[in-house]
Amino acid sequence: MNDQASTLRSMVSQRDAGTHNNMRVIAVGSGKGGVGKTSFVVNLAIALSELNYRVIVLDGDLGLANVDVVFGMTAKYSIRHLLSGEKRIEDILCPVKRGIKVLPGASGMFELANLDRGQLKNVLVNLGRLEKMADVLLIDTGAGLGHTVLNFLCASDEVIVITTPEPPAMADAYGLLKSLKGQQEQLNLKIVINRIHHESEAEICFEKLEHAAKKFLGLRVNLLGWIYDDPLMGKSIMEQYPLGLANPESLAYKYIQWIAGNVTGMDQRPPSSSGGIRKLIFSILKN
Repeated sequence: MNDQASTLRSMVSQRDAGTHNNMRVIAVGSGKGGVGKTSFVVNLAIALSELNYRVIVLDGDLGLANVDVVFGMTAKYSIRHLLSGEKRIEDILCPVKRGIKVLPGASGMFELANLDRGQLKNVLVNLGRLEKMADVLLIDTGAGLGHTVLNFLCASDEVIVITTPEPPAMADAYGLLKSLKGQQEQLNLKIVINRIHHESEAEICFEKLEHAAKKFLGLRVNLLGWIYDDPLMGKSIMEQYPLGLANPESLAYKYIQWIAGNVTGMDQRPPSSSGGIRKLIFSILKN
């Protein structure tokens, strides 16, 4: 099977990864847990690194941090050490895979999930020191609508809201959009539909969100892409090894590579969802 990212790589093969003028800050939110947000962030980081982008992932779920775990790593230091003044931000950066670095949260630290504005400002000021170290800062925000989550989302250049077709997930995605509207008028909002079974399902879900956001909130949202349901994603999570590394030819990762291309402005057609024998294997594994 052709590598979905091969065309994109050829378009950027001559580009020096350090030539971006400013680090782009992209925050990913969901409104609820269980929609695959962290796995999406981790694999998007891998796909962007394949395109020669230098990526830092901030685990913005500060009280239930798990980005490093998804990468199969255990961080020695965390945001807690930054806030206490024990470590500099450069000291807590955790190298993972493909040149990607993670700024870990601190699992189980309730107080970190409820930072006051002064503490959050301290984190954001420190993040400014990473400007020359990365092209993209991906923030994996926590679930829910807490003020730390909303502050991270509103402070970002771009916001990706990820949801699934299930009605509760869609309702929570709309709730997140509504909360963001109340915080800030101008937002660059993108939607990703995860765990779909056919393209029309993604289109219907997006149309519903788009209509509700425009009619009731006066918000404009754009469809960034969709990801097919893939049993290999669940397998990679259980094994604590990202899908983009364990099974880079998998159906879900092909679509994450496509989304990475959309993030970088390389407008591409969606990859084919027909997988021949792979599709047959996926169907068997689902049962």
